Amino acid sequence: MLATLGLRLHQAPDPAATVVTVLRPGAQLDATATQTIGGTTWLHVHAHSDPAIDGWVVNDPGLITDIPMQQHDDASLGYSLLFPASWTYSAAGATQSQFTSADGSLKLLVSTADTVAHLPAAPATAGKADHEEGPVDVYGKSPLITFYKLTAGGFELDLSLLWAAGRAYGFSYREPVADSSLLKQILASVIIH
Repeated sequence: MLATLGLRLHQAPDPAATVVTVLRPGAQLDATATQTIGGTTWLHVHAHSDPAIDGWVVNDPGLITDIPMQQHDDASLGYSLLFPASWTYSAAGATQSQFTSADGSLKLLVSTADTVAHLPAAPATAGKADHEEGPVDVYGKSPLITFYKLTAGGFELDLSLLWAAGRAYGFSYREPVADSSLLKQILASVIIH
């Protein structure tokens, strides 16, 4: 579950149905059925940790994902996010965190600085801007994702935002193809402390 403010678990597949509970960000759900009503697909789920917590959620990739995720809470850099459980985390200096897929083909670098201008330049290696996408929601901010086609092959997707005076964040995502779907799911889970 990606939603940063929680996700309503309904008693029936209907937005007007009684809310059973609000699931916390990062909750692991087990889906047991799907039902489409009026063009909206609902998932019947129960909490992985407690099958008694049972109900229906909207199948929205901005709210939930079928990729097992784990949480990274970085107190020193002031943020938390969910990233694929098969990936590894490593500190990349005092102002950066790196998340890497098992095969190394996907990488996310999170950077912090006092201003957007002081974040690492994009792209990090030779390449040229291809297009922009968005805006996307990152904990209430609405930056654009810039896609760079890298000279050595693959793509780098970059976005930056000023959270507050003296606090800027940058997200740099490398991948072989120009697909922002996983990055957008990770960004949907970002909480800035």
